Amino acid sequence: MILHYVSLGIVSAMAMLLLCIIIINNETLNRKMKLFFTLAIMGIVIVTFAEIAIYYFGVAYTEFRIHRLICDLISLSISPFIPLFITLAFCKFEFYKMILWFLPAIINLILTLLSPFFGFIFYVSAHNIIFHGPFFGFYMFSLILGGVLLIFETVKTDQRYQTKNSHILYLILLFMVIGTTIQILLPMAHTTWICVALSTTIYYAYFCELSEKYDAQTYLFNRRAYECEVERIADAAEAYILYFDIDDFKIVNDTYGHQFGDQCLYTVACCIKDTFQNLGLCFRIGGDEFCVISKSSDEKLVLNTKKEFMKKLSECMEKDKRIPKVSIGCGHYKKGFGKVEEAIKNADEQLYVSKNAKKLT
Repeated sequence: MILHYVSLGIVSAMAMLLLCIIIINNETLNRKMKLFFTLAIMGIVIVTFAEIAIYYFGVAYTEFRIHRLICDLISLSISPFIPLFITLAFCKFEFYKMILWFLPAIINLILTLLSPFFGFIFYVSAHNIIFHGPFFGFYMFSLILGGVLLIFETVKTDQRYQTKNSHILYLILLFMVIGTTIQILLPMAHTTWICVALSTTIYYAYFCELSEKYDAQTYLFNRRAYECEVERIADAAEAYILYFDIDDFKIVNDTYGHQFGDQCLYTVACCIKDTFQNLGLCFRIGGDEFCVISKSSDEKLVLNTKKEFMKKLSECMEKDKRIPKVSIGCGHYKKGFGKVEEAIKNADEQLYVSKNAKKLT
């Protein structure tokens, strides 16, 4: 049994170290994501080895009391920081909020380091038997709080994107909960950190997929996702393709600066997503160019949604007069009555007719 568990633990730790190397060499991740993913992974590796050592040194009435104490010290000190590191890898926090969330884990760290002398979180008897201290509940609180933050920020981050795969995140979290529950019910199973290691790997893969498919500035699908969707239109019975272009965007950038220009892009993107996300997929396909691809056959619904977008954009323009207008072109594809390329061309031509008409007024 011990050989089986040690083997699984070592394999999990090796997989985590390999993932760490992949993350460090990933050129698409920013410095913050690399730092906190690496810290989370190293924490998982250290705790996994500590758990293996606890399993080996945890035999009652042996001379391994000091070894057991050190391993428990490491495991209980580091564990609450791991969900916080994973959360910080993909979330943005103001400094004071970060301190607030880290405070319970830091207090737990201090109490745990003092436990060999005062037994706050745990203590190991002379017979090498571990007992929970009076503040062990605080360790559980700090660990659960980190998990709650991870779940909350995961859901919040997922809502920024127009994704239909959010259930995967919940399955990952459920997988971690099940692994922890199994170990609580069957203490000899030691499934918690193996599940955490696997979940972290899947978590990283999921957010890599998001960064590959989505535009980091607007949270809409990016050009690559757009090109893939265009290829799939031919298999649809019918589709509407809408092109959006911000009027005089270069003048906006030159007049108010690129920071405000970025804000404009995000505002327009939000208007598009809020109105069209239930109708089709929303893309940023260029600098100030956007697209919606809808496989709806209801022309009236598409036109009404277009009006809703214009109304929402007008509301934003009333709040900030600097926000420019947006020109829209629409193309219609129907299987057997034309090609996808023709629908795209019609949408593009209609867009520039609209744009040129504004210049004449």
